[in-house]
Amino acid sequence: MLIAIPEIVVFLMFVLLMLEAIPEIVVLPDVMMYFLDEQTRSYFIFFVAVIGLVIYAMMAFFLLVSVIGGRFYLHKKSDPIVLADSLPGVSIIKPLMGVDPLLEENLESHFKMKYPKFELLFCVQDDQDDAINLVNRLQEKYPSVDTRLFIGGKDGIINPMVHNMAPAYDNVKYEYVWISTSRIKASTDIIMDMACKLQKPNVALCHQMPFTTDQKGFAASIEKIYFGCAAARYYLAFNILGLCCCTGMSYMFKKEKLDEVNGLNWYGRYLAEDFFLTTALHEKGHKLVLSAFPAQQNVPSSSIRSYKDRMVRWLRLRLNMMPVVSGICEPLSDVFPVGIYASWSLWHFFGINPYYFFSAHILVILLLDYIMLKNVQKFPALQ
Repeated sequence: MLIAIPEIVVFLMFVLLMLEAIPEIVVLPDVMMYFLDEQTRSYFIFFVAVIGLVIYAMMAFFLLVSVIGGRFYLHKKSDPIVLADSLPGVSIIKPLMGVDPLLEENLESHFKMKYPKFELLFCVQDDQDDAINLVNRLQEKYPSVDTRLFIGGKDGIINPMVHNMAPAYDNVKYEYVWISTSRIKASTDIIMDMACKLQKPNVALCHQMPFTTDQKGFAASIEKIYFGCAAARYYLAFNILGLCCCTGMSYMFKKEKLDEVNGLNWYGRYLAEDFFLTTALHEKGHKLVLSAFPAQQNVPSSSIRSYKDRMVRWLRLRLNMMPVVSGICEPLSDVFPVGIYASWSLWHFFGINPYYFFSAHILVILLLDYIMLKNVQKFPALQ
């Protein structure tokens, strides 16, 4: 039950994120309840209590889907429809900016993959970037790997990463394109799994669920708990149920299908290009599937402050795209708010002691989170 402390910290940090991300919070004063007659108040409280039970039931359903479904879905290798030597080629686009202590390990993992046909397309913004020397050194170390380096972006694109990747996207050799950000550590199993899943005619995109490698430090533990528990509760369930829920740190797609909905460069007008392009593919009727292998974000241990700042930026972006979901639904469905809400609802309808129910709720969630984290964490000997 060591995840209890990070779980509580994640919740407290989420409250702080909301306070930083939302400029004003409008609170309905309790005094307004006195302007309602007794019957209206009764109906209002009944309606609020029912909503609490509905939200709790939905949260429990999604959590069980993630725990049970993840047990049978994650880390299961896909069998190729065709012989391995006949697998489609993959163009891997790696946007880079600067060098961190684990960047070489991340990049080298791509060079070491055992896949029939792939190319590595590295993208930097200018010729003074420190990542260029690292790329050149790896090119010399692995001369048999097909690599190209693109310096400079494409004018007219607002999104910095898409601006960086656009020249590589316009010059890919293969139909399958894998966008793999600099923090991602790759393996043969991962590229094989995503390429195999894309072989199905109705599948346009395969993406990885965000997760992290093992790093030392309390902040690293918080991040792992967040991605392996808090985020995975819904990310896994939504994808198992066939809903559109993707992130852009690591995903592979059929270029032909993306070009049907204007292509990658067009979505550079948005800061959250991954949200809009995956939504467009989904609305077009194409299938988006989840890789069996969670994304291995391999970055040096950060501080609580830097992690909080990154999450604030992410939350602000999501509030602009989905204000109701990010500003209301997600906070209400988090472990502590939904537990308190459901405890009150059950007390209101059935007289169940809220302290007992809330305590049982926390213990059950911790147990299920522990099981789910084990399902997500179980990295086999990736090759």
